[in-house]
Amino acid sequence: MGAYRSLVKPNEATHKKRFGQHFLRDTGVIDRIVRWIQPSRQDLFIEIGAGDGALSSRLASGANSLLAIEIDADCIPRLKDSLAPVSSASVVAADVLRLDLAELVSPHLRPDLRLRIAGNLPYNIATAIIEKLLHSALPVFDMAFMLQLEVAERITASAGTRQYGYFSVECQHHCDVRFGFKVSPACFTPRPKVSSATVRFLPKCSNWHPSLETDFEMIAKAAFAYRRKTIHNSLSRHPIIGKISNALLLGAGIEGSRRAERLSVQEYEYLTHVYGELKMTNPE
Repeated sequence: MGAYRSLVKPNEATHKKRFGQHFLRDTGVIDRIVRWIQPSRQDLFIEIGAGDGALSSRLASGANSLLAIEIDADCIPRLKDSLAPVSSASVVAADVLRLDLAELVSPHLRPDLRLRIAGNLPYNIATAIIEKLLHSALPVFDMAFMLQLEVAERITASAGTRQYGYFSVECQHHCDVRFGFKVSPACFTPRPKVSSATVRFLPKCSNWHPSLETDFEMIAKAAFAYRRKTIHNSLSRHPIIGKISNALLLGAGIEGSRRAERLSVQEYEYLTHVYGELKMTNPE
């Protein structure tokens, strides 16, 4: 991915393993990420895991405004220094998993601004952060994240591949997902044992009722709960779905002998609609 272009300074915040921190230090890669994201003056950014501001300052200078979220108190002083030249950028010292993002963003939203989310997500909670965002009601234009390569491959996996699973289905149900580019471990400090990659999420417009979303999640989780078994065996074992699993598969025109990883996202969505109809005609 290119040479390591910047030195770690003595007064840098020390990484903390409990936060899953790996600071991106290759300025060439950081510049490539900014070009990939393409911040503009119509963008309001939320940056998650801002660290000491290596990416934050570049995003903020090209955007309308930026809210940089960071949990590590030792990073906050350097983060504030990095963003000091940009008056429209502010630092939010908080745990993103506990933060009410709607409340945070509300005072900054305007009809002429696009809400965008970016960040080098901590490896240990990346999936939890993404799941929270997928289920939020925020009017997000897009999300661009640096992730562990394995997670990026799971998110963007196609049906029938080894990486394809529940998380793939969940992400692709809510968003169009696009793999960006790989990043070498040598670009981070401390150096992780695995490669990383960028992924972009483009939320889909959906008019699904919340109860339908709940059913979708239940069906997809049930299907992948017994990955080595057929879809019929997996669904029939679920305490709720199992009561109508035969009728569900028949109504959706899906062979019960297929395995969960062979069904497309669209087939899971169709299963959900059929399940909703069966609930209407077979109330308990």
